[in-house]
Amino acid sequence: MEVKNPFFILSIFLGVFVLISCSNQGGSWELQSSGTTVNLTGGSFVNQQKGWVVGERGTILHTSDGGKTWVPQESHTQENLFCVDFFDDQTGWAAGEKMTLLFTNNGGASWSKMSQGVENTILDIDFVSPDHGWAVGMFHNIFHFDTSGSQWSSKSTGSSFFWTSVFFIDPSEGWATSMRGDIIHTVDAGETWMGQIQMVHTLADLQFVDHKNGWAVGSGGRILATKNGGEHWYLQKSGTSQDLWGVSFVDEVNGWVVGGKGLILRTLDAGNRWKVQKNGIDEDLWSVSFVDSAHGWAVGSGGTILRFKK
Repeated sequence: MEVKNPFFILSIFLGVFVLISCSNQGGSWELQSSGTTVNLTGGSFVNQQKGWVVGERGTILHTSDGGKTWVPQESHTQENLFCVDFFDDQTGWAAGEKMTLLFTNNGGASWSKMSQGVENTILDIDFVSPDHGWAVGMFHNIFHFDTSGSQWSSKSTGSSFFWTSVFFIDPSEGWATSMRGDIIHTVDAGETWMGQIQMVHTLADLQFVDHKNGWAVGSGGRILATKNGGEHWYLQKSGTSQDLWGVSFVDEVNGWVVGGKGLILRTLDAGNRWKVQKNGIDEDLWSVSFVDSAHGWAVGSGGTILRFKK
């Protein structure tokens, strides 16, 4: 999954590389050589070796060796890309500005543009199968992709604000967050959406590990959690006021959050306690993706790619 950030659109950050490894909480974060200085905004990994990251000016990078080497892939676009999602090591999507939605069925060896009928910028996509996916962004509705029907179709949220992230646990049940701090929920593949909470502070990303346990992160260091599918959301103590832009959990207890100025937080107890993981950088981190509790990546400004490994 996926991660998805309105803050990036409002500002541009540059960075410099310093190769460094910092050990903490039984693992270390190591800065990898991405080969680019463009801002990287999203990442998707399918196993410990294979992953993709996207960023400004149509940048798509791929690794098949855990990030030891990153190889550019031709996207055939110069539009900024904000999100990427791979269902398996062959099938994936990337999206961003000006209705850009790209698709590959050969691991990124070639990318083609999909027709989706979405206006403005796509901030996040989530595919639970090659036939079912959703897109949110700088538009009021949520779009559903279904190859058995008319492909992309617009699903009304009844709102007048924009959506920042979307996550589905299966083809029927999903959640979305907004720039106004809303979380909405559907159990019928997006045909109808019900509000769960309003924060009045931007929420940038969310993830569930099952139908009950989920987390959302956003501005001012806010971390929200639920243990009952969103019927009740409660604030967790992050210990920071930095904006948070990405979250990744691998199970009910092990999770990471990333944010401004290189901030990485880790929890070993479902978010009851969050601790800073030092990494030696101060670049803003926009997205984080873990495949298991020992292997994960974070991406950010100035071409930053960090790898966590025990």
